[in-house]
Amino acid sequence: MKELTIKPIGYVENNIKSETLKGTHVGLELSENLHSNKARELIRSNLMINDDYIECLKGIEDFSHIIVLFWTHNTPFKARQIKKVHPGGIKTIPKQGIFATRSPVRPNPICETTVKLIRRQKNILEVEGLDAIDKTPLIDIKPHLPSYDSPIEVKLPQWMYQLIDEFRKLRKKANSDIKEENLPKDIRLHPCIKKSEDV
Repeated sequence: MKELTIKPIGYVENNIKSETLKGTHVGLELSENLHSNKARELIRSNLMINDDYIECLKGIEDFSHIIVLFWTHNTPFKARQIKKVHPGGIKTIPKQGIFATRSPVRPNPICETTVKLIRRQKNILEVEGLDAIDKTPLIDIKPHLPSYDSPIEVKLPQWMYQLIDEFRKLRKKANSDIKEENLPKDIRLHPCIKKSEDV
């Protein structure tokens, strides 16, 4: 199979200087900034799009949400060879295959986040909810379409609920005065999730 060449379309500009989940040669490491960072949904970032692609942005401001694909450039090459990880770096959760997780540690460290588009100013898109650090290369941008991107009756494995619960506990433990809005959202309440007595 031929190798592929991917050219960045721009980069991220924000105040986040280090990853919450860091890839190492042995797996995922959960950093301490999980405890101090605002909830991902509240983080503001600017997507600095290269001048060559300004025309590609025409009409994007008419959408409330967009999908951002980015390259986790700080992921070490050795980490990209790992096949299984403890999801979220939580060692109490059994290892899962990379393709069954949202881990930044993967053969091609491509991540995707749906964000709220606040405004467009020429080649700059101000967004809310991006979980990428400052200077992260951008690969692509697409509009979010609920009919395509939000299926209903979604089923998740039990460990995914455990992972969200662990993140909430860690943040509460680090800051007892933390507001509910700064905690990871309980995905059991999401309207797309299939309701079950098991979760």
